[in-house]
Amino acid sequence: MTANPARPARCLITGASGYIGGRLRERLVEHGGPQHVALVRSPAAAAAMRAGGGAAVAADLLEPQSLASALQGCDTVIHLAHGDRGPQATRHLVEAAVRQQVRRFVHISTMSVHGPAPGPEAAHEAAARIGRYGEPYSDSKAEQEEIVQAAHDRGDLSVVILRPTVVYGLGGHFERQVLAQARAGEVTLFDGGSGLCNAVFVDDVCDAIEAALVRDEALGEAMFVTADRAITWGEFIRAFAAQVEPAPRFVDLSAADAKRYWAEHPPEPVGGIPARVWRKLKRLAGWQPPVAPWPPLGRVMRETFPIAFSNEKARRLLGWAPRVDFPQGVALTRDWLRAHADAAR
Repeated sequence: MTANPARPARCLITGASGYIGGRLRERLVEHGGPQHVALVRSPAAAAAMRAGGGAAVAADLLEPQSLASALQGCDTVIHLAHGDRGPQATRHLVEAAVRQQVRRFVHISTMSVHGPAPGPEAAHEAAARIGRYGEPYSDSKAEQEEIVQAAHDRGDLSVVILRPTVVYGLGGHFERQVLAQARAGEVTLFDGGSGLCNAVFVDDVCDAIEAALVRDEALGEAMFVTADRAITWGEFIRAFAAQVEPAPRFVDLSAADAKRYWAEHPPEPVGGIPARVWRKLKRLAGWQPPVAPWPPLGRVMRETFPIAFSNEKARRLLGWAPRVDFPQGVALTRDWLRAHADAAR
């Protein structure tokens, strides 16, 4: 068989031990995808991955000298990692990829680059604009995306940027949050759960990443990776809460009241070394953060989201389409959770 010249010879995957990265590695093995090596920070984690049969290398994205050896033999990068110093880490990785003459750089961004409450213009990439919103995660991811795009625009690196929406399924954060509430006996909704949830199943995100590795039509472009139809947060929350017995109690909260509270009591910044050091010093002095009467502001904004994103551009440029609708995703996740609960016994 003649090798496909567009197929990567070997991919470096950052964030390989995370939720999406872990599932991507499983699928590349299951489906005979390109060879890949996981970049992890600790030698112990790398050794554990290798013991399980995977290729792994220990390196620190904040230490440029460690990246040359990590990229050895790799012609493609899939960048999933994110941390407190995300822009610096991304800049180091881009510079190392340029020096290594990496053929393609697939950067996993997020819908959050358009802020916590975008206007209707953001539903399509052509009208959506990246900004700064005073929210650490959104602003950091926006800066990282700009670093990657600038490398492409200079002609230094061929890039594809994907913006997944609310990624769920097979152990994702969002369904775990709902399940934890349900097991505690009470599940909260904002405004009856009417906010829009751009849910996309994790395997569909992995499919889009694999397509981005080979589709030249997507080079230099950024695109949403989302399902064909947005659901409401009420649908999402109730579907996963229904997996818990006895059935939990549902409590409806006012989003306006929650937002008013957080406007009057702004949450402390969670990211960055100075903020962490300051919190630690205060706690050593006996300070304890007050217990807020409302769920975190991030959750309030997420579950009152105003728009549905389009996946038309990803369909067109990646030759991709989501294969798992929401009822199927819920069922697959239920089976996955049961299997993993059985294995843990």
